[in-house]
Amino acid sequence: MLRQSASLRGAAMAVGWALVTLVAVEEMFGRARFDHPLGIPVPVGITFGIILLGAVLGMLYALLAFGLILVYRANRIINFAHAGLGLVPGVLGLLLIVNKQWPYGVALAVMLIGSALTGGVMELLMRRFSSSPRLIATVATIGFAQIFVYLELELPGWVGGSAGVPYQFPTPYSGLKMSIDGVIFSGDYLAIVVATIAICIALAWFLRRTRAGVAIRASAENSERAQLLGVPVARLSTVVWVIAGLCSGIAIFLQAPVTALPSGGTVSPLVLLYGLTAAVVARMESLPVALGAGMGIGVVQTASFVGSSKPDDAAALMLPVILIALLFQRKRMARAFDTGIASFKELQEFRPIPHELRHLREVAGVRAGLGVVVLGAMIGAPYIFGTDNSGFLTLIAIAAMLSISLVVLSGWAGQISLGQVAFAGVGAAVAGGLATRYQLDFFVVVTVAAVSGAVIATLVGIPALRLPGLFLSVVTLGLAASAQYGLLSRDHFSWLLPPSGSYLTHPDLWGRVNTNSSTRFYYVALVLFALAYASARSLRRSRSGRVFIGLRDNVRAAQSYGISPTVTRLAAFAISGAIAAVAGALTAYSTQVDPSSFSMDLGLVAFLYAVVGGLSSLPGAVISTIIFESILYFGGTTLSALATGVGTTIILFVLPGGLAQGGYQARDGALRWLARRHGIHVPSLVADSLVSGEEPDEEPAQPLREAAEALA
Repeated sequence: MLRQSASLRGAAMAVGWALVTLVAVEEMFGRARFDHPLGIPVPVGITFGIILLGAVLGMLYALLAFGLILVYRANRIINFAHAGLGLVPGVLGLLLIVNKQWPYGVALAVMLIGSALTGGVMELLMRRFSSSPRLIATVATIGFAQIFVYLELELPGWVGGSAGVPYQFPTPYSGLKMSIDGVIFSGDYLAIVVATIAICIALAWFLRRTRAGVAIRASAENSERAQLLGVPVARLSTVVWVIAGLCSGIAIFLQAPVTALPSGGTVSPLVLLYGLTAAVVARMESLPVALGAGMGIGVVQTASFVGSSKPDDAAALMLPVILIALLFQRKRMARAFDTGIASFKELQEFRPIPHELRHLREVAGVRAGLGVVVLGAMIGAPYIFGTDNSGFLTLIAIAAMLSISLVVLSGWAGQISLGQVAFAGVGAAVAGGLATRYQLDFFVVVTVAAVSGAVIATLVGIPALRLPGLFLSVVTLGLAASAQYGLLSRDHFSWLLPPSGSYLTHPDLWGRVNTNSSTRFYYVALVLFALAYASARSLRRSRSGRVFIGLRDNVRAAQSYGISPTVTRLAAFAISGAIAAVAGALTAYSTQVDPSSFSMDLGLVAFLYAVVGGLSSLPGAVISTIIFESILYFGGTTLSALATGVGTTIILFVLPGGLAQGGYQARDGALRWLARRHGIHVPSLVADSLVSGEEPDEEPAQPLREAAEALA
């Protein structure tokens, strides 16, 4: 009875979230007229049929939420590839129906088997990250998502030789028609309702009534204890991923006949955000609440479409819903965080060159040579690659600045941000508005943009202080959606953005230096990038940088030394937001202010670049960004998706610390060789090479003996 009442309360709360967001629709998007029956604001034209339509479509988000909840409870990670688990099998089944005229039942079986196999295979691959930081495992799922995008882009050409996914899919029950308040429902909508409710009931029965289900719940609470009791945790994890794959495949298969399924759309971060929002409202555990929350999100999305003809406007409302849900559940999550369930292991730190070796001629020569090569490459890049590519080089400098901001916030301060492009969007909006409306000086514009980014980032950091680990990543993903579909939309913030039809031109510095060519503006971006890099490097070497690292690794130990976690984390948000906002301001001058330049998927990809390079390493993050941005520019979207996905998974398989780990390992190997050649004893380099049982040198131990005798 208690469980049932809790589920009812949760379902009621999910409906409450929908009502709250409807109020927000009226306040934020006041273009539509509203009626207020029973005191509840409802957009004019929203009939019962439209509400029912939204609730049915929201069940698809609930299916995604089911799989997200199961994987999170089993592995304590948020699977950003969840929408892609059933992507390839689902699209394959649909293409077999349209292009090959296969029977619907056979194609359905192909989808189910393929989705289950995809989920199982991905779980086997994810076992490589079972002992890695949860951050690395989560980023690995983003890499797998990129692989699924590539396969979806290529699949139509492999099955039928056509480009793109078809828009119409015949089904055995599409002929059934029913009209409710002018909204026509086909049998495809009924299939969504029946399948979702049946899956919800079946999963609830499986988890509560079967031995395997009870074992899954037990291992989710404490996997180590379950292993000690003989529970096959690894096997049960595979079962969970298989179920998650089935949920994803069924959602895609059922979505196609009722809504458009554009290429790449099924793994859109926007679709994932809706599923994550439903899962968060359900406390990452309750399937009935997730069902109610998903239906509420669907209603809000449909109401937004009727009121503004833009269904994606609802995405801007997911951030307050996520924040309210998480803050109400903070105590429950805090207990999990304290027991280490949701915590991150320490990120790998890379030590500098030992002081004993810095004076060596070889070391000094290599450092000077590398500096000259890097500086020469940056300055001569427009002439090496051609001045026609100067615009691309400017975008690389901007993307590298975004990576620097991620290293500061996520790599050093330990605050996971998947919405760094939102801070860049703030900088672009402010810069664009000031430059076009008031014709302010370039440096004034950039400074105001940096301050605005720091202020917004600090405001975002305030609720983030109360949210542990991975849940902050969900919040920042919602922030990216709010920036893309709210802040950067002229329908909502026209007073902030440049007037319609106006364009930014490259500035005249101090009123004298003209930068109207792409090459000249590249050097402006290069100087600002160099300043951001030098500032971040100086920060890392200062006391503040050491405080960031100490607080990231052990909050309680840092507090015992008088360090304030609140002040430190807010400072990290402010610094990171300022750097990202400057990058956004440069984007406004380079490619204009457009929501597509600051989309949610760019935030995910930027975070992936930083982690692959080495999240705690400035050089690694910058080098990774240069590599992947070059592949995107010269190879196109399809090749970039493949290279990003495959490259990410391979690098994280071999080098969990990213490219920086491999680079520093090679450097340390060369330094060991130099130390042996010059007969210099460097404890930090040779300690790991001591053989067990080898007699240590007498001289290093002598001071310890003297200290012990003095104490005696």
